[in-house]
Amino acid sequence: MIQKEFAIGIPTLNRFDLLNESLQKYLLNDFQNTKIYLIDNGNQIINISHQNLFVLKVNRNLGVSASWNLLCSLIFNEHENALLLNDDIYFGKSEMNIINFLKEHQKEDFHVSYHNWSAFILPKKTFEKIKGFDVNFYPAYFEDNDYHYRMKLQNMSYHQTEELNCEIFRNSMTIQKDPTINNNFEKNQEYYFNKWGGLPGCETYITPFNS
Repeated sequence: MIQKEFAIGIPTLNRFDLLNESLQKYLLNDFQNTKIYLIDNGNQIINISHQNLFVLKVNRNLGVSASWNLLCSLIFNEHENALLLNDDIYFGKSEMNIINFLKEHQKEDFHVSYHNWSAFILPKKTFEKIKGFDVNFYPAYFEDNDYHYRMKLQNMSYHQTEELNCEIFRNSMTIQKDPTINNNFEKNQEYYFNKWGGLPGCETYITPFNS
């Protein structure tokens, strides 16, 4: 029986080789009653099937923000929380770990690991208030800073916790495989500066672009 507290969303571009290892554990052991939504942004060969796994193939790289937005829209049709994971990590938690965590911290607006947003839980109530991630941060970087600052402006709680740290944390393995993915870093940085009047931690605007 599928549990309704949360579902998992994972975007992947070029590291299904790493994700496949974790998916086997998620589906067969850790999250046997949890739906897992996977967005394949890189037309990879995904040779795994399971009744709880839903793979979305797209004809181009949507980028991190648009992928998270799509995953959230799918998950929030049936669930109150989205557990979003990177494709290059192994989370190392179970369904009951997450269900108990959510019960204990139900008053918080957002939950994130100390591992660079490699694992975070976004409640439906928060997504409905803050809305989606800014797709202008493409294909990646600064979309997480932007969302965090938008939550801060709304006085929403940002719960960073070791309880969501990954058992196996690999950082930026997608870019390690294809460094060109990082070509827009400076462009995204400039966009963030223009949008909020400063870089992360030094923002000066309380509305986007000081409008």
